[in-house]
Amino acid sequence: MSAGHRSHRPRVFLSGMIDGLSLDESSSWRLKAGAALEDAGFDTYDPTRVIRAAGERYKPDPIEVFTNDRWNLARCDVVLANLALPGVIDSSKAPFFSIGELFLAHAAGLPIIVFGRTFRGRAGYEAIVTKSFDEMDDAIAYIVAHYR
Repeated sequence: MSAGHRSHRPRVFLSGMIDGLSLDESSSWRLKAGAALEDAGFDTYDPTRVIRAAGERYKPDPIEVFTNDRWNLARCDVVLANLALPGVIDSSKAPFFSIGELFLAHAAGLPIIVFGRTFRGRAGYEAIVTKSFDEMDDAIAYIVAHYR
């Protein structure tokens, strides 16, 4: 390796519900996962970082969110998705962007590692998700073991 050339650290996209949640609810698991993954030699993309930096009053336009998701997914190696949602969820509160991110990631050939049981057993979920776990720590351990 030439001087000044930094080897590639795998990058993990942290996907999960943001819409309709408080900043703490949408970012706390991402901060914990990000710290664990960083310690293991990964970089992460956390979509709540912009809101944390700008303040909770910042509300990005939907096209801004989707464009940024696509741009960042193209620069990631793995997706960690939080699908730990209530067993029954009103359709107006469904994690629409998260579902879209997962299909975009699948189309890009990225491994999709999920924790939480929502959608498990559904045909679309089973067709695109690489590995499912009940707990975040188990999903992170899998990513570290398989994608570092």
